[in-house]
Amino acid sequence: MARHGRSQSLTLLLMAGVLSAPVLVFVAMFGQRFWGWSRDLALDTLTLAVAPWLLAVGAICALILLWRAARFGAMGWLTALAAVAVVGGGIWLFLTSPYGPMAGPEGPHDVSTDIVELPAYSARLQRLHGDAVAATCSGVASIPTQLQAEDVGEALQRAGFRPAPSSLFRVEGTHTGLWFLMQHDATVRIRPGQTDVRVTARSDRPQGDEACRLLARIVRELQPRR
Repeated sequence: MARHGRSQSLTLLLMAGVLSAPVLVFVAMFGQRFWGWSRDLALDTLTLAVAPWLLAVGAICALILLWRAARFGAMGWLTALAAVAVVGGGIWLFLTSPYGPMAGPEGPHDVSTDIVELPAYSARLQRLHGDAVAATCSGVASIPTQLQAEDVGEALQRAGFRPAPSSLFRVEGTHTGLWFLMQHDATVRIRPGQTDVRVTARSDRPQGDEACRLLARIVRELQPRR
């Protein structure tokens, strides 16, 4: 009985090691969103500096669980395979994240459907972004018609943006991402015969091609709805 109790305690301890990295990342994101932790603490320190070490500890714990699985029958194998899945998923997410060694090429942080006559931000947002040079995104083009400001505002909301004070010919909004509250601003310029969109990241940290994905999402929502 005592040996069985010790085995269960060891299994729980090993599973705690397996779960330590994902739990830490969750706590970091929760702390930034609800407790006011800085992005430096939540992302740089806890997620990028500490979590990979805990992920290595979790991998060792998962291997030990595999080694012990045969002793505990089907439940032992189920526990071990679940541990391997958690660790494998964590490793894949880290390697393919914008900060991992297998990340794709970093996309531009300032993108627009018109880079010749770049849609301008309001003075409030222009102070945040300065005189950035925008790029285009493959497969995304201007809307060849003049849209109503009200319809544009609704399209921004459907695309996940929080509307900001706007005018008849310029509608703006801000998107806050789930991962560490990364923010992007969007401005939609409305002119006779053409509507253009611009999306700019507020942070220069690696974010993959998130700006292009958001631009494409807005343009898609601006298309005539049937």
